Amino acid sequence: MAKIEEARERISGIVVRTPLVPASRFEDDGVYLKMECLQPTGSFKVRGAWNRVSTSTDEERRRGFVTVSAGNHGQALAWAAKRVGSSCTVYVPEDAVERKVESIKSMGATTIRRPHQEIMESMSDDRMTKLGMTFVHPFADPKVVAGQGTIGLEILEDKPRVRTVVVPVGGGGLVNGIAQAIKAKRPEVEFYGVQAEGAAPLPMSLRSGVAEDFGDTKTIADGIGATRVYDYMLPLFKKNLKGAFTVSDEELKLTMGRLANESHVVVEPAGAAALAGALKHRKELEEPIVCVVSGGNVDPKLLREVLEAGERKGTL
Repeated sequence: MAKIEEARERISGIVVRTPLVPASRFEDDGVYLKMECLQPTGSFKVRGAWNRVSTSTDEERRRGFVTVSAGNHGQALAWAAKRVGSSCTVYVPEDAVERKVESIKSMGATTIRRPHQEIMESMSDDRMTKLGMTFVHPFADPKVVAGQGTIGLEILEDKPRVRTVVVPVGGGGLVNGIAQAIKAKRPEVEFYGVQAEGAAPLPMSLRSGVAEDFGDTKTIADGIGATRVYDYMLPLFKKNLKGAFTVSDEELKLTMGRLANESHVVVEPAGAAALAGALKHRKELEEPIVCVVSGGNVDPKLLREVLEAGERKGTL
């Protein structure tokens, strides 16, 4: 908990203290949104990246930073590295969203495309640490996790009696960081992770009790497009999560449209996952419920598709 408090002091004035707002503009209905899509790089990832980079040594900065990312962590690390005058290299999947890749490049970072499976494997071996640069793990670095945990401190301040927190899950750094912060003060608060149906190793792993490999993934939610649960993360999931939900791509699109209409914000599919899961399973959840809207870096083509579909249905 002390590490998260320290991270909060470190990121203060650099990272946005995002608002917590009702999920409906018509009434306070017990569901709230933590708007991490409003961060400088469009996602919560900037919290952990800045907490790690701002505490780096001169030698680490001289060597430059390197990471693997579907896009949001890469943008955050590129942003943080630029602020300290260091270089950054980001390995991205071959099918990474072009908008995210271009954003990484716009901040002066180098991008290198690799097959998706190679990206996933690099998070459990030492290939990145052998490159001569300073590797910042996207979800297992303790300072990255502490940075993400600062969201939990803000949730407690804005909604002290929160009973349920729903969080999109890729690697797990976000949900475990927030849970660490909140459960230190309110251990009774329940946490649920959400993944896309086409990339859902977490529910499988919680059911079996072992770290499962989902195999090939197929989802529009690239930000949580996990193929597997890593052995070193499973104990944290078991400790912190009450359960895990899955949502379809269609449910993600509908929730993206709802957020555009009700909350007037643009989100990517992963950013809509928590609310989609909470609405789908609302009868199982105790209110007040906080859903983390993790990111807003949506592919423009997908956004246009979602908005046009909403117009046809009369929901936008």
